[in-house]
Amino acid sequence: MRNVRDEINFSEMWRSYWPLVLAMTSLLLAVFIHQLGIGIFHARDYDRPLRLAMFGVIFFAVLCVPLRQLMLVQSAWTICALLACIKASLITDGGNLPNTGSVGFLAGIAFSNMVLLVGMWALVSLYWCSRTWSTALKLITSMLTLYVTYMVKTRGTWLALPFFAIFFVWYFRAIKGRYKLAIILLPILLLAGAFFQNDMVRKRLYDVQSDLIAYQNGSNKDTSVGQRLELWKASILMFKDEPIFGVGRDDFKKKLTQYAEKNQITPTIIAMPHSHNGMFFHAALWGIWGLIAWIATYLVPLFYFGKHLRHVDSQVRAPAVMGVILCIGFLIFDMTDVMFFWVTLNGLYAINIAIFLACIVKAKRASNQDISTH
Repeated sequence: MRNVRDEINFSEMWRSYWPLVLAMTSLLLAVFIHQLGIGIFHARDYDRPLRLAMFGVIFFAVLCVPLRQLMLVQSAWTICALLACIKASLITDGGNLPNTGSVGFLAGIAFSNMVLLVGMWALVSLYWCSRTWSTALKLITSMLTLYVTYMVKTRGTWLALPFFAIFFVWYFRAIKGRYKLAIILLPILLLAGAFFQNDMVRKRLYDVQSDLIAYQNGSNKDTSVGQRLELWKASILMFKDEPIFGVGRDDFKKKLTQYAEKNQITPTIIAMPHSHNGMFFHAALWGIWGLIAWIATYLVPLFYFGKHLRHVDSQVRAPAVMGVILCIGFLIFDMTDVMFFWVTLNGLYAINIAIFLACIVKAKRASNQDISTH
């Protein structure tokens, strides 16, 4: 097989993927439009979106790496799962301590979310190697990541499991019904096992119901779930107040204070740094441009990965599935957190999209070369 790297036409790549590059730059543009609209410029507001906007540079750089080397990322996932499991075990005493809100330098929910994604990618990477030892290692990796989510006890991470199950059932729609049922039941059984085995896990799940009841009847809005709902409400109010340019990062807490003084929201949330919902947060901060950018940042990459899900070559399908899992995962996680609020995750999102997309490009070239030689 000829060297695939030497055949990459960067002009062709730009013509094919400029909409994706633009989508990954859209949050940066939304910040600029906001600052242009209010006439006040702060360089610090560009930190997080600039990391997403670096996708274009990263993608064209990664295209220079041979496919065989790119696929070595699967080894990093195993190491990541092992280290994450050790760290979570030390901090939570093997899952015996309650949710503390953070795991070292990163918030517990962000830590747990990314570890679960690593486990999903490890499962899909079974396409890349069929050796017995590799299969066993990747299955162990996936189990370790599930154990991490159990120890950290982040409900937002657990919420993604049914969505991943639904995606896999759709993707493997040609398989027999009993296997589809097994895929659907697996996350349910895992949650049920954790529910009956650990009192704190059981309490975390029970709290959701009691928090919702307390919020609905107005008896307590200061529960974990209640505060999130109040933050969503406040974010919607901000968007209504400033639908074009948004309130900006500096005025987010100021607006919370104003709403609290008017008894529109509970005062216990005025110190919160974000909305606990990515869509509401970006709409509140940057107005309609932030909302459009948030949608584009997820849906445009999802389109590029999704159109390769039925490719005849499994080496093309595998990174496409990984990319879809990345987009779906971040989107679901963003419903209860703000993924792009965490500086680390901006870079991780951009880098992994670049890697998976480069794998698709190179695997397609290799597949075409193999066909042309027969």
